[in-house]
Amino acid sequence: MEDLDISENVIELESLTKKFGKHNEITAVDTLSLGVKRGEVFGFVGPNGAGKTTTMKMMIGLLEPTSGSGKVVGFDIVREVINIREVTGVLPEPAGFYDHLTARQNLRFYAKLYDIDPHEREKRIENLFETVGLSHAIDQKIGGFSTGMRKRFGLGQALINEPTILFLDEPTSGIDPKGAQMMRDLIKDLNKNKGVTVFLSSHSMEEVEEICDRIAIVAKGKLLAVGSVDELRDIVRDKEGVQYLLEVQDITPSEAASAIKEVDGIETFETHDTGLKIHSTMKNGADIAKAVTKAGGVISVLEEQEMNLQKLFLKIIEGT
Repeated sequence: MEDLDISENVIELESLTKKFGKHNEITAVDTLSLGVKRGEVFGFVGPNGAGKTTTMKMMIGLLEPTSGSGKVVGFDIVREVINIREVTGVLPEPAGFYDHLTARQNLRFYAKLYDIDPHEREKRIENLFETVGLSHAIDQKIGGFSTGMRKRFGLGQALINEPTILFLDEPTSGIDPKGAQMMRDLIKDLNKNKGVTVFLSSHSMEEVEEICDRIAIVAKGKLLAVGSVDELRDIVRDKEGVQYLLEVQDITPSEAASAIKEVDGIETFETHDTGLKIHSTMKNGADIAKAVTKAGGVISVLEEQEMNLQKLFLKIIEGT
């Protein structure tokens, strides 16, 4: 696909809103503003009913927004839906295929929708089945595929038009751990080696943390936070403070506790056999180390207890 002259953001949403009901009394997406950069894997996470699927449907032209605007690869999500469909690939949840047809016949059908030259089409189909690890099943009926095979086939189908952006809704749901890891590796490979931008919605925080460059957290249709895992940690750190684990030698934990009492930001601490668990309002590990050393202690461990994405997510949506 030839390069498109677009800005750094391949997705731009501005105050995007979607309401349902006779009198628009149900707000599914609430003034959502978001930018996704070219070439990144972008995670979109939230509780059930957060508006994730509704947002994705608006971006690919399946739903029209109530208000606000959006562009995908430079095309307006209301006025230029056909253009958007030409440059995007979508793996919905659940995905529907023609179970009575073979995998090759299914993919051939989807390829014809994009008016791909027949010779190029057949070559591309063969290559895609190799990419998603289904060459052995190319002439088997889809109805006999396992959940993992159907997911991988769905990924192949989403790539038939060589899209600029891939929209993935729960790409590993219902797959065993080995199959899920295979799917994640495929997504990472498509992004790193083929430059495909990925917009990924998933309930698996472990999956999102592994493969996403940045993550948006939404609840009740509203954007609560966006950033890399480290940036989300900064957001939670500013709100919740910092937890340290300290282990010392040459002085007792009680002596270490006395030494750090005057350090700015220390809120609480709890002694254990060889050290302390410390809660501070700020990142002040250097000051803690200095105070302990001054008291004659030798530090064997001083580390911040960093939250994984699952814990960050729960902290950020807390109260919503």
